[in-house]
Amino acid sequence: MNMAKIAFINIPAHGHTNPTLPVVRELVNNGHEVLYYSSEEFRDKISKTGVEFRPYKHWMPSTKEVSERMHAMIDASLMFIEMSETHTAWMIEEMRREQPDLIIYDTTCMWGYITARVLGIPSICSITHFVLDGSKSTLGFGAIFRHFLTAIPKLPRIIQWKRKMTTEFGKDNVGGITEYADLNIVFTSQEFHPENDFTDEHFHFVGPSIDETTRDPAQTFQLTGEGKAVYISLGTINNLKSDFYRTAFEAFCDYPAQFILSVGKNTDIAALQPIPDNFTVYPYVPQLQVLQQVDAFITHGGMNSVHEGLYYGVPEIVVPQQMEQLLNGFRVNQVGAGILLGEKAPYGRVTASELRSLLDKILSDSSYKQQAEHYGKTLRDAGGYPQAVREIEAYINQHVMTPEPA
Repeated sequence: MNMAKIAFINIPAHGHTNPTLPVVRELVNNGHEVLYYSSEEFRDKISKTGVEFRPYKHWMPSTKEVSERMHAMIDASLMFIEMSETHTAWMIEEMRREQPDLIIYDTTCMWGYITARVLGIPSICSITHFVLDGSKSTLGFGAIFRHFLTAIPKLPRIIQWKRKMTTEFGKDNVGGITEYADLNIVFTSQEFHPENDFTDEHFHFVGPSIDETTRDPAQTFQLTGEGKAVYISLGTINNLKSDFYRTAFEAFCDYPAQFILSVGKNTDIAALQPIPDNFTVYPYVPQLQVLQQVDAFITHGGMNSVHEGLYYGVPEIVVPQQMEQLLNGFRVNQVGAGILLGEKAPYGRVTASELRSLLDKILSDSSYKQQAEHYGKTLRDAGGYPQAVREIEAYINQHVMTPEPA
């Protein structure tokens, strides 16, 4: 096995970072040197894997800003082109100095893609979401039309960006807002991915990268009592949703089940009073442990959460808070592993009667559980982070020639 110096380039988003942590930890354990680029906000989480953490030198949005810009595809696209303008020249000089054998870049990090092409460094693309290119019936005509209308006024900005980047870095090195590599690691199963005529032999589906040891903080969770149990969480960023929590209280205050509600560290739990007797509210729970003990999952639809629920065979009600989560919810609904709710912009608007009716449906109709278990098996069988590491090391052996020691 050739040992490689690897530069991993990412954005400050939990959904794009968490799947990579077990991967880079294993690469380090296998003897590779890994430099991991992200914002200071993620230093502690990333450094625990054993990589050498490198903060970006220039502006980088916070996780909250990333989440807000992700509400619409065009706003997310503009955010990514702004970051590429800010970071590309610096990253090229950084890689000239570091001389890595391999660059692994998140699919949103055009500065990673351009740097690899300018310097001729082999590269791999890390994809923590669905590949929309060539995907059929992902959004539906109505959503696509709305996206098109919002994009029209901002097209001149994108054209300006393309001209500027092409002038500075060369037309052969600058593509669109998203560009792929010779090897693209997709953190889902091919079966769960939407029907697609774009992905080819360069796209390897490895399933979700799930490992409790890379989560923080470490704690244990054990349900008490008997009967049905339901877990509710809007994720790490979209959790300041007091109105939604009160709607859930109204919907389920007399429901014959126990509810575990995770509201995030920035929510004042005391302000949510009165809390129904069948609810237990936490600022944080170890989600992987909770999901192994519940019968249903009401989620915002982040890809990590969707994967983790299905991984343990838990049917889901997806209440998206932004566009990417909407796409994930469409797929959960499409394969019959759960139900999408609140899909019209502004996303996430639901009533107590809707929540209660849909929970009745997924708990009483065994087909949702069966489909969740089926797609969970495809996610587990894809191999997870060990398979991702095998793919990366196979690529290193084929494309990165490190001289053997004398």
